Amino acid sequence: MGSAIIHGAIRAGVLDPERVAVVDPNAEKRAGFAKSFPEAGEGVEWCRAGDGVIVLAVKPQMLETATEQIRRAVVGGEPLVISILAGTRSSSVLEAMGAGVRVVRVMPNTPAAIGMGMSAIAKGPGATEQDLDLSRALFGAIGETVEIDESLMDAFTGLAGSGPAYVFYLAEGMLNAARSMGFGEEQAVKIVRQTIAGSGMLLAGSSELPSELRARVTSKGGTTAAGTGSLDDRGVMNAIERAIIAARDRGEELGRQ
Repeated sequence: MGSAIIHGAIRAGVLDPERVAVVDPNAEKRAGFAKSFPEAGEGVEWCRAGDGVIVLAVKPQMLETATEQIRRAVVGGEPLVISILAGTRSSSVLEAMGAGVRVVRVMPNTPAAIGMGMSAIAKGPGATEQDLDLSRALFGAIGETVEIDESLMDAFTGLAGSGPAYVFYLAEGMLNAARSMGFGEEQAVKIVRQTIAGSGMLLAGSSELPSELRARVTSKGGTTAAGTGSLDDRGVMNAIERAIIAARDRGEELGRQ
């Protein structure tokens, strides 16, 4: 995700590659960043200008480890910290970084890697309108953004952060069905990928609700009605809702931990 943010922001002119530094404990990943962004700096020392911007793009359980070095490097400064840590409240980021920083919490999703992400932005402790403007520009370079209250961030994570996995889950089921009906692997994959991609583009470009688009495809007594009727008989719509709520609840649980 860090790579997607940097790629998108540089491509959109939001970031100057010569003013970007990448810090990663993994030597292989550092080498990859160095190859992709030869102009960028490396290491915490690059961040000593305390009025800069720090994007925390690590696993939630790595927060303390990641901020330990950064905290020493920006001592006396008041940087903006943009956190994309799932289930981690901005107050926890502030506590880990120390007083003086400003925090904006953001949750992007994986389509950001192709510039088609959906990111939620929430104002955290000390953040200014200028900080929000920068966050909008940074994450707007890799897709769409929406501003929400932080109290809804776990719900957004369950809906959009985990959302691509639900689409892939559907595609996986469609692929299994294609195989069982006799399609070869190459054909099955091609059919499912294009069906999912085309339907997504149709939804994205339409002003109609998903239910309205579905109704247009569903003739009474036809093949589509037979398929969706089978889904309804098995409570699939309700199961999807429960799955998203379960993901939200897990985010809240991680936040309490």
